[in-house]
Amino acid sequence: MKKINKSVPPNDLTQFFNLNPSASWKSFRDSNNSHDYTAVKQLIFTDQGELCAYCEISLRKIPLHKKSIEHYHSKSDKSNPNLNWALDWNNVIGVCFGGSDSKEKYPLPSNLSCDSYKAHLESINKLPKQCEGYVLNPLDLIATPCLFDFDKATGKLKVNDEACLVYIPQNNNYETVAELVGKTIDIFNLNCDRLIQERRLIFYDYQRKIKEARKTNNTQIHNQLASRWFSNKWPSFFSTRRLLLGSYSEQYLKGSQYNG
Repeated sequence: MKKINKSVPPNDLTQFFNLNPSASWKSFRDSNNSHDYTAVKQLIFTDQGELCAYCEISLRKIPLHKKSIEHYHSKSDKSNPNLNWALDWNNVIGVCFGGSDSKEKYPLPSNLSCDSYKAHLESINKLPKQCEGYVLNPLDLIATPCLFDFDKATGKLKVNDEACLVYIPQNNNYETVAELVGKTIDIFNLNCDRLIQERRLIFYDYQRKIKEARKTNNTQIHNQLASRWFSNKWPSFFSTRRLLLGSYSEQYLKGSQYNG
C-alpha cells in the first residue's frame, strides 16, 4: 500500500452529491446512463496510477468494468444521518477484484485480498463497518518513508518498525503504529499465497537484472531500474520495487519530488 492523492473536486460525483445529498451509490451509478459513474471511476484509477489501492497490482491493461470501487468506510453505515459515506469523494478508492476472480487457481477465502477480504471480515463480525483506526487508509499515509518492508526470503510484506516511529495516523485503535500497520497487512490479507507469488516474481526478475548487470560491469543498474520503474505513474507492486532498490529508489523519488 502506498499513499494516494486524490484530484481536487469538483467532479461528477461531488456535483451529484451536492444536488442529491441523501442519494445512494446505486442512484449515482444509474444516473445519466452511468456516464458520470464511468468518468468518476476512470478518474479514481488515474489518480492512483492504475494501481489497486491496497495490493498495488497494476490494472492498467484491465478493462474498466473489471476494476472495482471500494468504499473505505462501509457505505451501508447509516449511524450518522449527517454523513453519506456512499457519495463521499474521499471515501471511494479504486481496487482490484481481490482474487475473487481466481478461485480456480487459488482457494478462497484464504486468497481473497484487499476490499474482498476486508468485506469477508466484516461479514463474520471480525471488523466493524467503522474501520477507521483498525486499518490504514491510503489517503492518510505518508509518502516517505515506506511503512512496510519486504522479506526477500518469503515474499511477504512486513512492518517497517523504524518508519512507524515517524508516522502519526489520524486514527489508531492499537497501542502502536507498528501494530496498526501489521493489522492492515492482515485485514487486507496482503500476504496471501496469490500476492506472495506475484511479489516473488518481481524479486526474481530484479535478481536476474542485477546478475546480468554484473556480467557486463554495469554499475548503474540500480539507478537505471529506479528511472525505468518510477518515471511513469506507477509500476505494479510499487512498494516492493521501492524496497528492493532501497536508497536508490529513495534518491530517485526524492529527486522527482514524489509525494504519493
